[in-house]
Amino acid sequence: MLGRWYARFSDPTTAKSTRDFGEVWSALLHGCLLMQKPDEQKRRDIINAAARLFSNRSFHEVRLEDVATAARIGKGTIYIYFQSKEDLFASIIREGMRSLVEDLNEVCDRNYEGECWEALSTIVRELCAFAICRPHMFQVMRSDDLRKDPQVVESRRELGKLIERVLRRGIKRGEFVDAHPELTAQFIPGAVRAAVYYGPRDVSAKVLAGHLLKMIGCALGVKEHA
Repeated sequence: MLGRWYARFSDPTTAKSTRDFGEVWSALLHGCLLMQKPDEQKRRDIINAAARLFSNRSFHEVRLEDVATAARIGKGTIYIYFQSKEDLFASIIREGMRSLVEDLNEVCDRNYEGECWEALSTIVRELCAFAICRPHMFQVMRSDDLRKDPQVVESRRELGKLIERVLRRGIKRGEFVDAHPELTAQFIPGAVRAAVYYGPRDVSAKVLAGHLLKMIGCALGVKEHA
């Protein structure tokens, strides 16, 4: 059957009637790729390989050919799992943020009976490490498509609620003084984004987290920073 399709569209007369043989053949190839059974491990391999490349280069510098080489697959295989480079990058952001929020929820659950400052400090350190490992992420995240992406929006909302929950618990226990924890919960990830996007490029996650924690500690009236 594929042979008949190829014979039909490789004929110059037919190709002329379709106006663009290359477009038709690409569509046919894409359809054949979609018929292949997806493999979750291969999808993970593609995402991990792409994430490593995007962490060291800007979005426009990474080619799908580079991702395929790093993942040790053919370029066409990528299209079985992702529609485009933009779709692949968006998947990295979605899954990265979801994983970050899940990890921070676990940390806060473990530290529920401990000091709230310790839990908040862990959140800030993890946020800084996440951001520093993805220095080019924020430039692309400023696009309307990603800012309005439902999964990204939901992860941001969950992150804000998580931080707010820690703050309110700290206020209740007398560790923090904060009249508007709902605003502070938005300021903290915003400060991380601003520092990574506009700040010096050679700042480590440890230095960034330490500086932010001093500022946050002073603002919340934490004794060691007051």
